[in-house]
Amino acid sequence: MTVDLGEAELLPDADRDGGWWLTVDGVPQSYVLLDDPEHLEFEYVRLLGDVVDLLPGGPVTALHLGGGSCTLPRYVAATRPGSRQLVIELDAALVGLVRSQLGTEGFKLKVGEAREVARGLAAGGSDLVVADVFCGASLPMHLTTVEWATLAHGLLAPGGVYAVNVADGAALSFVRGQVATLLSVFADVVLLGEPRVLRGRRFGNLILAASDAPLPVLGLRRRAARAIGTARVVHGADLVTFTAGARVVTDATAAASPVPPPGVFVR
Repeated sequence: MTVDLGEAELLPDADRDGGWWLTVDGVPQSYVLLDDPEHLEFEYVRLLGDVVDLLPGGPVTALHLGGGSCTLPRYVAATRPGSRQLVIELDAALVGLVRSQLGTEGFKLKVGEAREVARGLAAGGSDLVVADVFCGASLPMHLTTVEWATLAHGLLAPGGVYAVNVADGAALSFVRGQVATLLSVFADVVLLGEPRVLRGRRFGNLILAASDAPLPVLGLRRRAARAIGTARVVHGADLVTFTAGARVVTDATAAASPVPPPGVFVR
């Protein structure tokens, strides 16, 4: 069906009952396994799941910016029953498709623009804020700046975590700027990613997590060493070195995020 940002399809997984691929313009955007919401198909979503798992135990209050098929909200609902979750998705037609076909048990799904909605939310009300927002293949510029990071920071309760999905390749100049920007706002930042992406050998997704409380780096390293989907964790002095003098991004200086090579995310 035609949605606001392209042609969307919900396709049943031929290999798993209850599995659904959400594609937009033929490119897989997200995957849900309704019978097992703890299954996270994409490695970058698994890294986000690791961040969630290492939050203090019990229900959380979470804000998800960017919905897709709401894979991570379903995961939080399953692993942390009783959590309060709000998901904001810009594409109204996509919201309607997901509501009707996949349901919204365990979270509220609303139409809105991420930064605009965030301005209207109560300060200090979220244990977790996740930004996984793309327009096509690009991260919206106004969600890459120090002004936005400051707004996201203000939404967090003490010890809360902000996590963001970014994509980059080659010189990694975009993600370096994002690291510098978050380091200017938060006391602690960690970068998670597949080794080849972090070496600039291929284009791919990277996860940044930030907090004013010390992040669970040891736990993240243990999880990153799992046999399937091994990832790297960059933190502390190594992360400062990785940033390599990159400048903080502002609303006035923001540039478009890199576009993936043709076919890189096509299955």
